[in-house]
Amino acid sequence: MNLPIQIENLTKTYKLPRGRKKTAVDSLSIEVPEGVIFGFLGPNGAGKTTTIKIILDFLKPTSGNVRVFGRLTTDPLTRRLVGYLPEQPYFHKFLKPIELLSMHAALAGLSSREARRAAEAALDMTGIADYAETPIAKLSKGLTQRVGIAQALVGNPKLLILDEPTSGLDPIGRRHTRNLLIRLRDEGRTVFLSSHLLGEVENLCDVVAVLRAGKLVAYGTPDDVRSSNTQFKIQTVRVDNHILNRLRFLEVNIECGADSTVMRVDPQNAYELLRAMEKLGLPLIKIETERESLEEAFLRLAA
Repeated sequence: MNLPIQIENLTKTYKLPRGRKKTAVDSLSIEVPEGVIFGFLGPNGAGKTTTIKIILDFLKPTSGNVRVFGRLTTDPLTRRLVGYLPEQPYFHKFLKPIELLSMHAALAGLSSREARRAAEAALDMTGIADYAETPIAKLSKGLTQRVGIAQALVGNPKLLILDEPTSGLDPIGRRHTRNLLIRLRDEGRTVFLSSHLLGEVENLCDVVAVLRAGKLVAYGTPDDVRSSNTQFKIQTVRVDNHILNRLRFLEVNIECGADSTVMRVDPQNAYELLRAMEKLGLPLIKIETERESLEEAFLRLAA
């Protein structure tokens, strides 16, 4: 089966002044399954944008290759399969969304009549059909971002590559975009999503990859990437320093708030902590299990 994206030993090295070199992507190999929302994560400078530009054939790799549905990205036919939203989309301000999208649909090979219909459908899908005839100069940043998403959709691509798609969107726009991406996935399309909003990635993505300094440091489902270790989170009343010192030997992580104290402890030490609390007369207000979030995993892997 031809995968939507197959990256094999990809390396991109830039030449710097005085004979120096900078490796932005280092021997990267990733497979993106079909019909998933794929999260592409990493801190600034990790190589995400460079990788995306190589996938789109905007940049040439130093070594390795990338295939889109089995074709090398140097093959112009791959352009018909991909819709792309850059991190900072720019459109001519004098154009109206319907004009911009009709033009992009025509570039995708549709006739004039088909292009107009495709543009209207894309605007409707992104929830901005009411702004079809409003010049882009008069649209807010969030609405302009939705025009960018519609632009990526207008050619009916099998693969969507979206760089920070919810940037500038209000909560309503973010929810609409999340629902749209889920709908596209359920239709069998593949969404390649780069974002720093890790809460959204955790809720949306079926598979994620984490980069650090151009290298792949984690790959799998969000559950695969997060640590399997769990802790007990125990809440009691605010305690003084004397009691705190008596609890610290139990290897407890303690956070003191204005009105309460929260203690995190590994399961094997939880019983001893609860016995110590009983002896000290500390009431148990709340106890719950806690597992590493994707954001915490990201900080552990990529920081």
